[in-house]
Formats: sequence, C-alpha cells, structure tokens
Amino acid sequence: MRYYILFLVLFTACDFPEYYFEDAPDCKEESIFSALGNSRNAIYQKRALAELQNRKPSDFRYFFKTFIEEGTKTYMLTNFRNEQACFDVKVRVERWDKLAGMKRTNGRSYPNELYDLKWEIQIIDGQQEVIYLDMHRIID
Repeated sequence: MRYYILFLVLFTACDFPEYYFEDAPDCKEESIFSALGNSRNAIYQKRALAELQNRKPSDFRYFFKTFIEEGTKTYMLTNFRNEQACFDVKVRVERWDKLAGMKRTNGRSYPNELYDLKWEIQIIDGQQEVIYLDMHRIID
C-alpha cells in the first residue's frame, strides 16, 4: 500500500501535458502537401506557413524529424499534426537551453514527440519564419 501511495504522489507531482497518455493523431497529409514534394523545399514551407496563419501552438501535436543546418541558421524539421492535417515545418532554433543535447545526437534516444512546443511566426531578414520559443522539458 505504501508503494501505491508513493506512486500516486510522484505521478500527480509530474508535469505531464494533458495529452501525454493519448494516442497521437494519424498523419493525414493533405494532398496539397504531398503534391509539393520534399518538405524542405521553399514552396512546401511557404504553404506550411500559410496553414499556420491564425493558428496557435496548442492546435497541434509535434513530432521531431531532424535538424537542418542552412548557412548560419539551424532548423528543427518538425511534423505538425492534428485531426485535420499533417505537414512538416522548418522551425528555426536560436535558443538551445532545452535542445542542445538533442541536437548533439540529432534526436537519437530522445522522445519522438515534442510536448508543449511553443512557436511563433516572425519576420526575420524580410522572410517569415516559424521560430522556436520553448517546449516541455527534456530529460537528458
């Protein structure tokens, strides 16, 4: 009985997102995204940005794919997913407080889902970009 109570206390003290124990939505890629080809190309990313207009981070769940280096910029290619859509977005990372270890291994041995990812669209050097702001902590 003591162990059960200890488990309940520890479990309720954890800071899990509310959907932590729910199944991830299936990836139902819209035909427009599949017709655009490689998710890294500029046309695909422009369409993804259009999809994100007037949306907020809590509208999606997020799944890590890889890190991409483009000159001096680093992006985290992330699958944005909900019940209606599934598409990949290049999320520009400038804050490495929670992602440094993950970048070092390119996500190997880290959870696939990125819980409570926070982002916003900003204009940088005249271009709209999705910018990483924060996410649920990762245990290294």
